[in-house]
Amino acid sequence: MENVKKIINVTVMVYLVIALLFLLRILSVDKFVTLFDLPDAGSFLRGLLWVGALLLLTELLVENAYIASLKKGLEQEHREITKLKAQLYDERMKSSNASLLATPGPAKPTASPLEQPPSTYPTPPNFRPDQNTNLPPRPDQRPLP
Repeated sequence: MENVKKIINVTVMVYLVIALLFLLRILSVDKFVTLFDLPDAGSFLRGLLWVGALLLLTELLVENAYIASLKKGLEQEHREITKLKAQLYDERMKSSNASLLATPGPAKPTASPLEQPPSTYPTPPNFRPDQNTNLPPRPDQRPLP
């Protein structure tokens, strides 16, 4: 398809150069009329117009077919990528499940009720109990206003 597209593009360029040469009167229409034994210049120009219209129509159809084939190939590649991603995900899930089931490590000791888990909050600096402002007031102290 790409080769046909290139051939059509080159043919259209050649046609445009020839038509431009006729419009700029570098090539003589009368000489081509006598060369191809046509009745008059109008029929030659009409033929030139039909050739141009057919070339442009062919180029349009080939370009659309080429774009459609590119889109189809792109969709197939996306489907293949999605399929491979799904396979990779399934393999990872199987391997993680197998590793969890195959090696059940030692049981974790349970914490005694007296032990508290380590705090994630920062510990305040060490104060004497009567200087620590974070503690609630003692019953014999009056709260601050």
